[in-house]
Amino acid sequence: MLMLVARDRRLSEVGFVGIGPDGVARSVSPVSAIHRPANVVVGVAEQLGLLAGGAVPVIVDSPMDAIAVSNAGLASAGSWAGIPLCGGGLSTAQARTLAEFSVSGKALVVLSGGEAQRNQSAGHLVDLQFFFDQVRAVGLPPGESLASLGQSEFGVKRVNEVLQSSRPVMMYRSSGRGLISLHSADLDPPAPGPGL
Repeated sequence: MLMLVARDRRLSEVGFVGIGPDGVARSVSPVSAIHRPANVVVGVAEQLGLLAGGAVPVIVDSPMDAIAVSNAGLASAGSWAGIPLCGGGLSTAQARTLAEFSVSGKALVVLSGGEAQRNQSAGHLVDLQFFFDQVRAVGLPPGESLASLGQSEFGVKRVNEVLQSSRPVMMYRSSGRGLISLHSADLDPPAPGPGL
């Protein structure tokens, strides 16, 4: 099992997240006075260099996706820093902590996985908008992950292309299945009526 460190807003080590043979990340530390899953973030300390250099924090579910994002960031002048949620949600406290260590006023959320996971990820956009000036999202096709893209031929380039294709939150609309990307026709203003 691979172990990751969960840290509080002072970057103190307060818990651990384990990645099992199935590739799923789970908290392995009990909830306590110092370890509350909604108040800890995985990956911020490891990405401090990128975040301090202006990298856009990219919120993903899987630690392996976060690694693919950070590798792409390092290859593109420090553009991105991957932050994994490890199967949990993103609380207001976590969004605040992330903003405290980010120089960039931008944040990006990757919508991937099944319908329930995409819906959960779409919900992160609201909390991030309290702390970042620009929040963007990018959806991956079902069954595709940034980690798998990163391992393909020209992987770093492909991950960068996906992240660069993100769109502002206002270019998505809410549906019963989460956020749906609007087509350009949906964004065109209505034709002026008579006398306008």
